[in-house]
Amino acid sequence: MVASDLNNENKKRRVESTNGKLTVARSHIYQPFRAIGYVTNDVPFVVETRGQDHFLTTCVGYNFQIYNLEKMNLLFVGSRTDRAITAMTVGNNVTYTACGNTIIGSKRGKEISRVGGEGSFTIFQLLVLGSYIAGLCDDNSLRMWDVSSGEMYTEIEFDAGFTASAMIHPSTYLNKILISSTQGTMQIWNIRTNKMIYQFKSFGSPITCLTQSPVVDVVAVGTLEGSVILYNIKMDEKIDSVRQNDRVTAISFRTDEEQVMATASMHGDVALWDLQNRRLLHIMRGAHDGLISSIAFLSGQPVLVTAGADNAVKQWKFEKDNAVPHAFKQRSGHHAPPTKIRYYDENGRFILSAGRDQTLRAFSVYRDAQSFELSQGHLAKKAKSKDLRMDELRLPLITDFDAGRSKEKEWDNVLTAHLNDNGGRTWTMKNKSIGKHTLLSTDKSAVKVTAISACGNYGFLGCASGQIDMYNMQSGLHRKTFGGPDGHKKAISGLASDYTNRYLVSASIDRTIKIWDFKSAKVLHTIEMESPIASIQYHRDNDLVAVVCDDLGIRVVDIETQKIVREFWGHRNRITDMTFTPDGRWIVSASLDSTVRTWDLSSSMMVDIFKVEDIVTSLSFSPKGDFLATSHMDNVGIFLWANRTQFANIALRSIVDDEEVELLALPSLGGLDEVQVDDEEEEEAIVVSDNLATAEQLADEMITLSLEPRAKWQNLLNLDTIKQRNKPTEAPKVPEKAPFFLPTLPGAAPRFAIQEEKQETATESHRVQFSELNTETEFTRFLRQGHEQSDYSEFITYVKTLNPSAIDLEMRTMPIDGDLTQLNYFMEAIAYMLRTRKNFELAQAWLNVFLMIHGDLIVANPSNPIHDKLNDILQVQKEEFGRLSEHIHYGLCLIDFARKA
Repeated sequence: MVASDLNNENKKRRVESTNGKLTVARSHIYQPFRAIGYVTNDVPFVVETRGQDHFLTTCVGYNFQIYNLEKMNLLFVGSRTDRAITAMTVGNNVTYTACGNTIIGSKRGKEISRVGGEGSFTIFQLLVLGSYIAGLCDDNSLRMWDVSSGEMYTEIEFDAGFTASAMIHPSTYLNKILISSTQGTMQIWNIRTNKMIYQFKSFGSPITCLTQSPVVDVVAVGTLEGSVILYNIKMDEKIDSVRQNDRVTAISFRTDEEQVMATASMHGDVALWDLQNRRLLHIMRGAHDGLISSIAFLSGQPVLVTAGADNAVKQWKFEKDNAVPHAFKQRSGHHAPPTKIRYYDENGRFILSAGRDQTLRAFSVYRDAQSFELSQGHLAKKAKSKDLRMDELRLPLITDFDAGRSKEKEWDNVLTAHLNDNGGRTWTMKNKSIGKHTLLSTDKSAVKVTAISACGNYGFLGCASGQIDMYNMQSGLHRKTFGGPDGHKKAISGLASDYTNRYLVSASIDRTIKIWDFKSAKVLHTIEMESPIASIQYHRDNDLVAVVCDDLGIRVVDIETQKIVREFWGHRNRITDMTFTPDGRWIVSASLDSTVRTWDLSSSMMVDIFKVEDIVTSLSFSPKGDFLATSHMDNVGIFLWANRTQFANIALRSIVDDEEVELLALPSLGGLDEVQVDDEEEEEAIVVSDNLATAEQLADEMITLSLEPRAKWQNLLNLDTIKQRNKPTEAPKVPEKAPFFLPTLPGAAPRFAIQEEKQETATESHRVQFSELNTETEFTRFLRQGHEQSDYSEFITYVKTLNPSAIDLEMRTMPIDGDLTQLNYFMEAIAYMLRTRKNFELAQAWLNVFLMIHGDLIVANPSNPIHDKLNDILQVQKEEFGRLSEHIHYGLCLIDFARKA
C-alpha cells in the first residue's frame, strides 16, 4: 500500500544526544526537498462539488492532495501530518483528515483546526454533520467532536457482538447515523439522545461499505462475499440485490438520466448494473491494477471517477446510448517501486523511471501534470479480446535502459533491456510510446545492459554471453558485433561510448574492462580488476569511468592513460547505484547498507554521508547540479534532495568511517522541509562568512576597476543630456494662497522651518569680515591633504561616495587662483590613480569631465606646471595601454593557434 510506502512513522527526523547536547541529524550537502510520483493510496478519496467545478482530495500517506477534476491539475498539497492519514472527508469548505486519534481541519492545504488527540485509538472513517464531526474508531466506538470549540460532544461504545465497519448519514434523517458491522447487521443511532433506535437483521456476510442511493430511505449495502443489496431502511425490507465475484469495496450511483449503479472489487474490476432492467451492463476488467478503494459518479454528469491502491486516479466517460465507458483522463504513478531512474534532458525537467510494475514513466520535476507513462500499445483492447489482465500483456520487467536526446525528433531514442529476454526494445519520447524495433541479440542470449551513442545513431546491447551487438537506431538493422577471442567471456555489466565515437568502453563480471575501437570493433586495451564488475558510469567530459566491483570498492579509471587514478572504500554492503555530478567533481554512491556517500575526486576523500531507513535502489544527479534524485525500496515515488552547495557556502571536510552516520527522513510531498542547524555549525558558518573579504587589488601589476556601479560614472559623462531630458516642460506654479500648515525644509527627514524672532539691539553688528569666510569644501580639503601627504586615497574614497551631480558641481566650483593650485592638485590625483592602477575607469571618467569644464582655462595658461602633469598622465596612459594590448594580442594568437591545431 502506498500509505505505508511514504515515510513510515519511524522515519521522522531523529534527534540524538551527543555528550549531553541535543543535535539534529543532517547532511552537510543534501537537504530533503520534495517527493514526486505520488497520486493516491488505499484511503478512499473525497469528491467535492462547488458550483460547476468538482474537486478531488486524495491521500498519499502523510499528506493529502487536491485536484481540479476538469483538468486533473494539482491545486494544493496539504501539510505533512505527524502520523499517516487514515480517513478523510470534506465539509463547510474545510478538508478534515484523521491521523491516528486526531482530526485536522485544513483550508487550501493549510491547517486551521485540530480536535481529539487523547486516547489510544485510530479513526478509520469520518463524517461531517453541520458543526460536528463524527469519527468511527478501531476500538469499536463512535466519537463526535464540536469543531468550533474542539471539545468532544458524545461517545458511543458498541457491544461486543457488533463490530462497526462503516457508517453513513441517511438523507433526510435528522440527527441519525446508520452504522454497519462485520457481523452483517446494521443499527440506526440518534446522536443527539445517544440512543440506538433500530437494529436490522443480519445479511449473512460482513458488511464492507454503505452508500446512500438517489432514492430517499434506500441505501446500498456491500458485503464481503460480493453481494450488493438495495435496502429500504424505513420499511426494513430488501428491494433488490446483485452479486459480483469478490468483495465489494465501493459503490456509486449515476445522478443523470440513466439509472446505473457501479460497484468496485478488490481485484481492480468495476461492474456496471442497470437498475431499471435489473441486469448487468458491463464489467470494466482491469480498470486498476489492484484494489479499488473508492468510486464516485460526478453529480449530474456521465463521468465515473475511480481510484485504487495502484497509485492512480482515472476518469471514465459514458457516451449516449453506450453502456461501455472509455478512459477520459487520468493521473498515475508507479504502483511498484522503481528499479532505475535517470535524468532525461539537459535542463533537468524530466526523470525517466523504470519500475517493478513493468512500466516506463517520465516524471516532470516542475509540473506534475506533465508526467506520463510511455505506452506499450493497445493493451486494454488486447486484454479484453483475450480475457486477460493488462499486467499479463505488458513487457517483462525493465532491468536497464539508456536514453539519448540527439535524435529525439527523428527516431526512437530510448533503449531498454528486460528480465530474461534476448531482445532490446526501442522507445520514442516524442510520441510517448514504444518504438518500432525489437533488437535481438545475435547469439540469442539474454540482454543485460544497453547504451546509446552520443550521436543517437547507434544502440548497443550487452549480452549474458559477453558479446556486444551494435544496431542502427533508425532502421533497427544490425551493424557489427564486438566480441571474438579477445572479447569478454562472461556477462556484460556496463557499456559506454565517447562523444566522437572513437571507442566503446565495456565491463564484464569476468573482471575486465575493455576499450574497443568503434570502427574496427577490435580491442585496443584491456584493464584487469581485482573482482567482478557490477556496473560502470562514464563521464564523457573528462573521460573518467567509475567502476563498481563486488569487493565493495569504487575505482576510477582514466580512459586516456588506461590507469586507475582513484579508489574509494567505505561501503559495507553491495553498491546499488552511483552517479557523477555534472561537473565531474563528485561521485555519489548508494549501497545496501542504507547509506548515500559523496566522494570528492580531486581530494580523493569522502565529503558527505547520510543514512535513510529505506535502501536506495537508484540515484541520479540533475544536469544543472541542483538536485539529487533517489528511488528507494518499498517506495513508489521519487525523492529529490537539494544540493546546498548551489546556494550556500559549505565548508567540506574529510569524513572517516568511524564517525556516526546521520539518519535523514525522506522528503515529503509538501516541498522543502525545514531543517534545523546545530548552534555550533551555524555560528561557524557566520564566522566564515564574516571573514570573507574581497581584495582591492590582487597584484600591483594588474589594472583594477572600481566596485562602483557602471551607471555612476556613465551618468557623469552624460550629465548634461540627462538634465536636458529631465527638464520640466513648465515652470512650477506658485500656489494662490499660502498653506495653513508650517513650511517644511528639504530633506529625507521632515523638518519644520520655524523662525524664532530675536530682539535686535543697537550694539549687535551684522557686518561680516572677508577673512572670516571659509570657502574650503570637503572636496578641496581632501584634495589639499592628498597633496601634502602624497597619498590621494582618502580623496578618492570621498569622491566615490558622491553622486554624479555632486561630482560635477564640485569640479565646476573649484576655487581658481593665479597658480591654478586646486587644478594642479586634481591632476596629481588622476596621475596617482593611474600609477597605482586602481579605479581605472573612474580616473578616465573624472579626467574627461574635468577637461571639458576647465580645458579653456588650462589652454590660456601655457606656462603653468599643469601642462607637465598632463604630459605625465598621457605617458602613463600609453604605457598601460601598450602593456594591456600586448597581453590581449598574445591571448588572441594562442586561441587562434589552438583552434587551427
